Amino acid sequence: LQLFLVFGMGNSLVRYLIGAADKRLVFSSHFWPLLAVSTLGSLAVFLSAGSLSAVYFAEPLPGDAGLIRLAALILWFDSLSTLPYSLLRAENRPLAYVSGMSLQVVIYAILVVYLLGARHSGMTGVLIANAVGSGAVLIFFIPLLKNNLSAAFDSRAFRIYFAFGFPIIFSSLGKNLLDLADRWILDRLMGAAVVAYYSAGYQLAAVANLAVAAFTLAWKPFLVRAAAEKGARETFARIMTLTIVALCLLFLLISFFADNLVKLSFFGYHLIQESYWPGLRVIPVVMVSYIFYGAYINLSVGCDLKGRTDYYAWTTGAAALFNIAANFILIPPLGMLGSAWATLFAYLLQVALLYYLTRRLYPVTYEWAKLLRLGVLTGLCFAGAVLSGSSAPAELLFSVLFLAGLFAFRIMDRQVLRGLFSLLRRTTAGEE
Repeated sequence: LQLFLVFGMGNSLVRYLIGAADKRLVFSSHFWPLLAVSTLGSLAVFLSAGSLSAVYFAEPLPGDAGLIRLAALILWFDSLSTLPYSLLRAENRPLAYVSGMSLQVVIYAILVVYLLGARHSGMTGVLIANAVGSGAVLIFFIPLLKNNLSAAFDSRAFRIYFAFGFPIIFSSLGKNLLDLADRWILDRLMGAAVVAYYSAGYQLAAVANLAVAAFTLAWKPFLVRAAAEKGARETFARIMTLTIVALCLLFLLISFFADNLVKLSFFGYHLIQESYWPGLRVIPVVMVSYIFYGAYINLSVGCDLKGRTDYYAWTTGAAALFNIAANFILIPPLGMLGSAWATLFAYLLQVALLYYLTRRLYPVTYEWAKLLRLGVLTGLCFAGAVLSGSSAPAELLFSVLFLAGLFAFRIMDRQVLRGLFSLLRRTTAGEE
């Protein structure tokens, strides 16, 4: 529901605040519509709590409506905090951004321990802790709002902001479907036990997803700033290469050492229970999926700069539908590996579609020869370790060979790295 209450305004603010002549006007023209929509939406949920609890809970109890009201309050707080967080991203203020996140986590953790441990408040305690944490963050952002908000509103500019942000609702829904449909289908076709194995493997592979998510937070404001720099397209091509290099290295490290890591015993306990170890075999396939997802994020340059976020909705929606069909086809013969392969092919389709749609919108000549060499190098190192019996010494050796190969095959060089670091310093200069 929060997707609809925010309707992509956070993404739009990052895009249009950077380089704006009147930043207060841009911020205000994003904030007032979001305030109106999120307030009306949250209020509707709050006032309909009784009816919603009867629908949501199989056997509603008298206190369930209160849970819905707490959820509505959390929804309102979190929606209003979206633009301050986006403002901090646009202004490159990571310390303030992390401070807000940390404040919420710390308050939530303390209250959960107290309300569940000492007061035995159950779900009500969890929601109260969440509401207090979210409210505290909004209070934390009051000085930021005061300094950046005015009564002004630019209706003509808002139409541009809305056109940019609204399709992101559907691309986000498509991304959620792409990420979760495999488990639902796997459960229907193979049972809950197989889903548990599969999810255990996904937990370790999700390190790559976190890396891509962190990259995305920095990438969106960076590309807007970098677009004004000389040689921006060449820079975007180099960053694509570096991103895929980092993800390929992560792919090898997780694929090589996850098995040994989870089997380490700490006071008789393992990172993942032994009964779930069969799910580890999906890790390499899932990791490759996230490599393609990293490429997809890099390809977003044209969509963001030219305001064609509808391409995100179309490509993600197509990938999600393909993933559903591929799961039904591949799971019967391949089991949970079929589900992992279906997701990989879906991400590959997503990348291919976005590249096709944006290649004329904002042409970037990517370093295809380097990317091809990188793919071959990664494949050879992975195959070499597997053929060597996947022993720890062999995996360590091929990890080192991969790093050496990056320079031996001229995928990376010091001059390019120095140039990129120089650009990063110029385009990410900000004040805390």
